[in-house]
Amino acid sequence: MKVAFLLQDTRTLYGAEQATVRLVAGLVAAGVDVRVLLLRELRLGPGTSPLAAALGRVAPTTDVPVRGRFSRAAAAAIREIMARERIAVLHSTGYKADTHAVWAARGGALFPVVSTVHGWLFRWNWKERFFQALNVAALRRCARVVVLSDFYERYLRRHGLGPLQLARIPTGVDAEEIVPRAAARRLWETPGEPFTFGLLGRLSEEKNVALLLAAVRRLARDLEASPRSWRVRIAGDGPLRGKLRRQIARLGLADRVELAGWQPAAEFFGRVHVLVQCSRVENQPLSVLEAMAWMRPTIATRAGGLPELVADGETGRLVPSGRARALAAAMKDYLVAPEKAHAAGLRARERLERDYPFERMVRDHVGLYEAEARG
Repeated sequence: MKVAFLLQDTRTLYGAEQATVRLVAGLVAAGVDVRVLLLRELRLGPGTSPLAAALGRVAPTTDVPVRGRFSRAAAAAIREIMARERIAVLHSTGYKADTHAVWAARGGALFPVVSTVHGWLFRWNWKERFFQALNVAALRRCARVVVLSDFYERYLRRHGLGPLQLARIPTGVDAEEIVPRAAARRLWETPGEPFTFGLLGRLSEEKNVALLLAAVRRLARDLEASPRSWRVRIAGDGPLRGKLRRQIARLGLADRVELAGWQPAAEFFGRVHVLVQCSRVENQPLSVLEAMAWMRPTIATRAGGLPELVADGETGRLVPSGRARALAAAMKDYLVAPEKAHAAGLRARERLERDYPFERMVRDHVGLYEAEARG
């Protein structure tokens, strides 16, 4: 069976892009004939693309040029590739890819379109809301829509997608491939290391890093006389990096908070005991799944799909969105009793291996494609 993936070439490799690359690699390993089509917007000019490079290493990849944001010519090119290569199913992800996919398929008349929803930011920006509405309209014309969390399944049900159209397939990972158990335990077994909280991801508004800084300031005041050694590492890059650097200096947190820049997950989790995910909205962030593999608990806000990943009091802690006092209290709880954090991290690894296996995710996608190809 032949399946084509259609994505916009974002020239980035954040969580959603990494999850797609891993899925494509898993499908290829399972014997699926996968072809990747990348929408390349000509208006962006030349430039390197970590996404294109990563996808090119796991499956044949073809650029589809797009003039402007949308292009009927690009849709026709996709349609021609599908027919020429006799590809059974087109799997798209992202609002531009979804729109071009349903145009190419003529609303599903020529071939089935499957889409995966990685989520929206839900900001009160008219342009973002317009493209979000455009995306939902395209999703209604897809044969099946893969959702990663109950949060987005309920959202799409409210916006006109039927229950039989939606397929819940959470992101799966191979925990041992991410990090062997012995390596994940090493930090817990290293005496003298300062207890470290970490945030990993794009430095943008939806991640609400300012909430973490407010909690750190409160925690530093509460533990001013404490001899405990602790710190915070923020790893990632994005539009708010300069602003965050100024905030850290203004709040007097330079001795506590490190802006480490972009780091590979292995380098980050090798020095971080607890992940903090204080986002305003999330779907199923790869950083939390990676933290579970590394035996690290997660302190997360009750936002989007995070409560489905973090079992409060078992594999981490859940705190109300926007509540710096509650976040600081959860951080203090692990800091003063690191054995709690260690035990929660062990349970997180066990839950990951039980509930989010990579093989199940691949198998569920193959079954979905086969059902749609049969019509």
